[in-house]
Amino acid sequence: MLLLLSLAMCMFLSSLDGSILATALPTISSDLGGFKLLPWVLTLYMLTSTVVVPIVGKLSDMFGRRPFVISGVVVFLIGSLGAGLAPSMLTLIAARGVQGIGGGFILACVLVVMADMYTPRERAKYVGYILAIITAGTLLGPPVGGFFADGPGWRWCFFINIPIGAIALATIWTTLPNTRQGGRVWDIDFAGAAVLTTATVAGLLAAGWAYQAHGWGSAITVGLLVGAGVLLVLFVFLELRHPNAIIPMSLFRNRMYVITGVVALLSSAVLFSVPIYLPTFIQTSLGASAQTSGLLTMPQAIGLVVMSFIGGRIVSRTGRFKHLVVAGCALSGLSAFLLQTMGVGDPLWQVAIYMVIFGMGSGLVTPLINVIVQASVSQEETGVATSSQMYFRQIAGVIGVALFGVLLTTTYSSSFTANLDEEVQAAMPVAVFEELRDDATISIDAERMEEVRTTFLEAGGSQSLFERALGAQQEAAAVANQRLFLISAVGGLILVLASLALTEIPLRGKAPTPREEGEGEEQPATASASR
Repeated sequence: MLLLLSLAMCMFLSSLDGSILATALPTISSDLGGFKLLPWVLTLYMLTSTVVVPIVGKLSDMFGRRPFVISGVVVFLIGSLGAGLAPSMLTLIAARGVQGIGGGFILACVLVVMADMYTPRERAKYVGYILAIITAGTLLGPPVGGFFADGPGWRWCFFINIPIGAIALATIWTTLPNTRQGGRVWDIDFAGAAVLTTATVAGLLAAGWAYQAHGWGSAITVGLLVGAGVLLVLFVFLELRHPNAIIPMSLFRNRMYVITGVVALLSSAVLFSVPIYLPTFIQTSLGASAQTSGLLTMPQAIGLVVMSFIGGRIVSRTGRFKHLVVAGCALSGLSAFLLQTMGVGDPLWQVAIYMVIFGMGSGLVTPLINVIVQASVSQEETGVATSSQMYFRQIAGVIGVALFGVLLTTTYSSSFTANLDEEVQAAMPVAVFEELRDDATISIDAERMEEVRTTFLEAGGSQSLFERALGAQQEAAAVANQRLFLISAVGGLILVLASLALTEIPLRGKAPTPREEGEGEEQPATASASR
């Protein structure tokens, strides 16, 4: 139980880190500058945490879980310390990349350690404890992030990880044994992992740099996109030939695996960005504090937990899941559509209601997709099917956050320029115009806003004209977020159509029987034969 608690603390760190920054990001951007780099604070963490999962998972099978769990916590804490001390946005992004590596180690090992600790029947009971801890981190993250942003400072969003992680590390060090199955490092599909990682990075850089530096039609952007496509083709070729492929291509001949994959990828890429960028809309367009925006996003987690339990009970009693997945996709899309109807001055309580609806949809879709994937493949393929979809889902989330971040910043800049009336623009110094145009979060930093206002007034502008400029900024931020939410709503409609293609299949009524002792040594040959 002590080991279980320490593992739960690791997952708590991961879930807290994923939710605590959402409400603090506007303050971080305002303090460090670099508004257009803001998406990379989230994107790089997601990228690094995802790309290490397949390799670490394979290595832990050979050399034991203990060194990788301990290394993951240590690296995560080093990244947290670096992020908390970051003097610039670029330094913060680099530290987040280190954090992501440690988080990927933890993600790859913790649930596997639980599989080592418990039989399948026991595991169902204790995974519920982990789910409760993850939910607690998700619930506490937004208000805690808002509290730190408004009070002691956003850097405590990272410093808080250190004492929790240190306790977990000490407990794991003393309670987690190390077991090795043996194997050779060169048996791992490093080439496939490297090619897939490189392809993902190339595509992500193309999306992130297209507007900010080079443009969509530039040679650099086109070259990166073409390079990513070529590398993906090479990845498929390597996986078809490798005896221990990270992602067996035979899975893609399974219709249900493909359909659930489409639903999982679209939901991650299109809907995941809604709670990520919503606090920016709340603070810039609705004028709420960081702590208030955190409280307004909490209902999402409540709806998610409630509906995941309800959906799970319905499926366990009826064995049917399709109508629940369709309903979940519809609820998520409806929530995004309702959010895109909001504008400057709308009441804050609407956000809370819409996020409850969003959480209800996520609570039906996310857990059930995993159940369907595992039921649609053989027992020997359950692990690789689940991990491969998790990997692609994370990649889709990375790309979605990056593209939506570009959409948010570009739409805001163009909308601000278009909505600023000629009288205000004529009285506004170029430096003030560029600062307001390039950073929607400047309005939440009283010190920076006062500097901009002083510069504007000293150049001959009036207070009324400056307030009109701030009004144009609020409207531009609202328009940018409305466009983001509208695209998410369209994505929800596509998800409904995709989920209608699901087929009801028999779900295993009880946990699979554990492998007999000695069978694990033949697993590579068995997996190869099944392919």
